[in-house]
Amino acid sequence: MLWNLWWNLVCELRSACARTRTFLWMSLCLAGITVRKDLLGVTSIVRARGLEPACYDRLLDFFHSPALDLDKLTCAWCALLPSRPRHPARQPQARPRRPRHQSR
Repeated sequence: MLWNLWWNLVCELRSACARTRTFLWMSLCLAGITVRKDLLGVTSIVRARGLEPACYDRLLDFFHSPALDLDKLTCAWCALLPSRPRHPARQPQARPRRPRHQSR
């Protein structure tokens, strides 16, 4: 269920990609960023998704591809965030007030 929600959100970023192949590479990158355990850039995406080492160069090509329009991606991302209701578990909870200690 969580991955279905994730996929539906990612699909709303599709307009930033000129081709389906570009969108699929972007989705793969986002999935890798979502589950990676370290912050070592493209290497961590390759490792997190269990990709073949040859995919490293393909991912680098993706990040430099003119088929991904960063202005459109930014607009789609900014439009996406406020339109989604927050998950109930993520709502800020009011903290119960602690009783004050009285001075003696």
